[in-house]
Amino acid sequence: MRLFDAFRSALRSIAVNKLRSALTMLGVIIGVAAVIAMVAVGNGASERVQSTVLQLGSNLVTVTPQARTQDSLRAAGAVSQDLSLDDMRSLQEQLGGAIQAIEAEQNAGRWQIVAGGTNWNSQVTGVTEEYPIVRDWPMAGGDFFDDSHIRLNALVAVLGATTAQSLFGDADAVGQTIQLRQVTGQGRARIINFRVIGVLDVKGSTFGFSRDDQVLVPTTTAQRVLTGRTNAVNAIVIKAASAETMAETTEDVRAILLARHRITDPENADFQVLNQNDTLAALSSITATFTILLGSIGGISLLVGGIGIMNIMLVSVSERTREIGIRKAVGARRRDILQQFLIEAITLTGTGGLLGIVLGWAITELVRRIQPDVLVVITGGTVAVAVGVSIAIGVIFGLYPAMRAARLHPIDALRYE
Repeated sequence: MRLFDAFRSALRSIAVNKLRSALTMLGVIIGVAAVIAMVAVGNGASERVQSTVLQLGSNLVTVTPQARTQDSLRAAGAVSQDLSLDDMRSLQEQLGGAIQAIEAEQNAGRWQIVAGGTNWNSQVTGVTEEYPIVRDWPMAGGDFFDDSHIRLNALVAVLGATTAQSLFGDADAVGQTIQLRQVTGQGRARIINFRVIGVLDVKGSTFGFSRDDQVLVPTTTAQRVLTGRTNAVNAIVIKAASAETMAETTEDVRAILLARHRITDPENADFQVLNQNDTLAALSSITATFTILLGSIGGISLLVGGIGIMNIMLVSVSERTREIGIRKAVGARRRDILQQFLIEAITLTGTGGLLGIVLGWAITELVRRIQPDVLVVITGGTVAVAVGVSIAIGVIFGLYPAMRAARLHPIDALRYE
């Protein structure tokens, strides 16, 4: 029997039992749609994580303090502040043209911000002059700090877009005066006036934290006026020359700081150095696991659909035993019978796979409309795998019924009632 004739015969057999065929395909349709929709959610989460990390800036190497180790055990509850502004200046001098920019940050906590009759609570962070370059963050208006602001502990501030909007509305915030207020442990209020010299462009949120709702001040001002932590910084962030040089820059930074801190054993370092590639790799591993888990849930639906295909094909073989006997009696070979029933199973699963793709796409579009913030990404690879798996299920779960039909003896089949 030619392949075309076998396919046409398979279609006729499917068309005879339209409802049963449709219900058989339903399991495959739901399974493929589930795989596509769930993997699309996983892919979207992966892309969202990567874009969020890149919002922090590109080609970043970050240095943060950590507690020293003692006899290979990290001191329990130890808090280290071993990074300093001098460390940053030393790195800046020694790395030179090997990096694009470098900045140091000091967290000054949350303060009440007052402008005229408006109050707003915002995060205050001390930064150095190359912060906009390191963070790929342009200005919406005004200017950023320069070296003189850092040296003079200037009482100047740069506002995030949300903070500026909340305090001044549509008015120009540049040149305005704001008050930073904070109640001390003794119940007394600290009030410090700052002049706004610039407003940052809109940046968005990073891992749930709005980067547009903050007040930036010179690092030295944060250290000596706001926190009292003279010279100490929470982080040093370096923008490497390129993605290819990040690993080399990471090693150079580690070597320079070990020498500056007079540490001979890297295991006893009072700082840690991480680059953006490491962070992305770790997060990508997590999101990949999440995507596989979601795809596996959809795969279970496909497995159930495959079992349904096998069940229906076995019923079909039982119902068509006499037909099989007649065909064998007039010359049909075992291969012809095997081919026909296998094609029927593949046709059912293949058609179900195509309809499942349409349903999966419709589900992702519905998710986009209902939850615009949820990123869903359908890739060609996902679609190809879903269709391939659905056809493979037709072969795997259709093979046993087809072999059973092919092995029927024509005389026994003709006697079957």
